[in-house]
Amino acid sequence: MKLILILFLLIPYFSFTQQIIEVQNKADYPFLLSLPDQVVLDSMPPILIFLHGRSLSGNNLNLVRKYGVIDAIESGRKIPAIVIAPQVNSGSSWEPSKILSVLEYVQEYYKTDTNRVYVAGMSLGAYGTTYFAGAYPEKIAAAVALCGGGNLSDACNLTKTNIWIQHGKLDKAVKHSESEKMYEAIKACDSDAICYFTSYPNADHGDLASEFYRDEIYDWMFQFALNQDSKKMDQLKIESSKIFSKSGVDYGIALYKTIKSNANEDFDEELNLTSSIIKNNMTLTYVVKKGDTLYQIAKKHATTVEEIQLLNKLKTTTIQINQILKIK
Repeated sequence: MKLILILFLLIPYFSFTQQIIEVQNKADYPFLLSLPDQVVLDSMPPILIFLHGRSLSGNNLNLVRKYGVIDAIESGRKIPAIVIAPQVNSGSSWEPSKILSVLEYVQEYYKTDTNRVYVAGMSLGAYGTTYFAGAYPEKIAAAVALCGGGNLSDACNLTKTNIWIQHGKLDKAVKHSESEKMYEAIKACDSDAICYFTSYPNADHGDLASEFYRDEIYDWMFQFALNQDSKKMDQLKIESSKIFSKSGVDYGIALYKTIKSNANEDFDEELNLTSSIIKNNMTLTYVVKKGDTLYQIAKKHATTVEEIQLLNKLKTTTIQINQILKIK
């Protein structure tokens, strides 16, 4: 089996659809590798690095399939990029140099667009995202950090890339203020930096996992590339703002200072990161996962199948993976 996996890496132009393989002992972290179809591979695709949270740490790469970019792909999402999903050992934090070793290993075997490397992570992975982008901003076109934080000493380096930070105010695993401090530090270094903060007033820690099953973060990241001229960057600021404004509260405009949190800073707690619920001030919506039925969703949220059908104008009980349903 290991020989077969190595052969997949050594033959970049082997024809297959989007396939996920395990890679062990080839870089400082083991990782899952998702390869797009042959047409995308031939066009020198970008690379997206997904960094998982604490609950997926360990020495079993199947854990990394539990939620996030890999799970979104296996649920049917097509991502026109090579996706790298490394795994960190239990009890360890992400180390930028080790993440870089994984990136460079893949770049060695595949012809990719080195101006279009992206990183996205959640919880512990969000910390890893800011660590990595802060250490190597010259390699990262854009980053998305969900319900995490970072080292404030990296803030000025993070102005050299483009970053979207998101956090739920009801987070009891990582304080909302951790993302707030990171955002403010970046803006203090450069107020014109492309750095956004989306704050979800009614979202908890696990709810942010739903972002990996939506279009916004991918649309936002993939518009950026390194070495873009100033005119292009001015236009991207406009387009970036449009995508950002669809997702939640514009924290950059409505910045508030009175955050009260009883959040638990202990990352070792096993988190419920599979809820895929999106909450906001107006409505409660649910992203359909594998195996879901309308009856199960209705029972879970103390409503009825008929009410969900009415809210979503459904004529049958048939639902699709990644479909966003209004619940209440």
